[in-house]
Amino acid sequence: MILPKQSVRRIVLVLPVEKGDGHKYGHSLAEIGRLPTELRDATAFAAPTFSASPWLVNHAAQADSRQEDHLVRVVVPTVLAALGTQARPPVHLLGFSKGGFAALNLLTRHPGLFAVASVWDASLLIDRPPHPQLVDAAGSTARLDEYDVRHNLRRNAQALSGACRIALGGVGTLEADWTAGHQLLEALRIPHHAYRDAPAEHRWDVAWLAPAMRHLLALEARPR
Repeated sequence: MILPKQSVRRIVLVLPVEKGDGHKYGHSLAEIGRLPTELRDATAFAAPTFSASPWLVNHAAQADSRQEDHLVRVVVPTVLAALGTQARPPVHLLGFSKGGFAALNLLTRHPGLFAVASVWDASLLIDRPPHPQLVDAAGSTARLDEYDVRHNLRRNAQALSGACRIALGGVGTLEADWTAGHQLLEALRIPHHAYRDAPAEHRWDVAWLAPAMRHLLALEARPR
């Protein structure tokens, strides 16, 4: 976690792309530490890790592989408890690649718990076979369908039809996913802000984190 010196006005869950403490795609909190001060002020950043590939799904059969439940029932309450007696701030989601996939899924599945999802280069927003890691993490065809991010956006379009709560950023490696995601959100009339002014490598990088945080803060400030 990174805790600010002043009172916390928001929590940002920084969703992982690698299992454990892997740094093949960079170090999330190190890059967040490079953000301009105004993008870090009053924000508690928390970067959970998982022993298996972090798609943040609940396995269909393995009780010890329920990543979504762990995040919702353990990680979020633990972060909130770390703030002590401060008033409960909004909890936002930030991620790229499979972390972007997970952020959008979590927002659709828990719209009352999470306020804003700011994602960049998010995966599986175009029609292609699911990643083998996701197949293993889900454990069954039915569970895969339950976590199909496009299906979840369709299923929960009405719940997301009010205030704008999604910032969809690109372009890195997954430009086709950005285009397909933007088109789907437009077709479903889900308010969102789509932007393409963050070209960067497909890894943790302040080059895309800075605009992602700017858009997250802008969405938070909008009336609901």
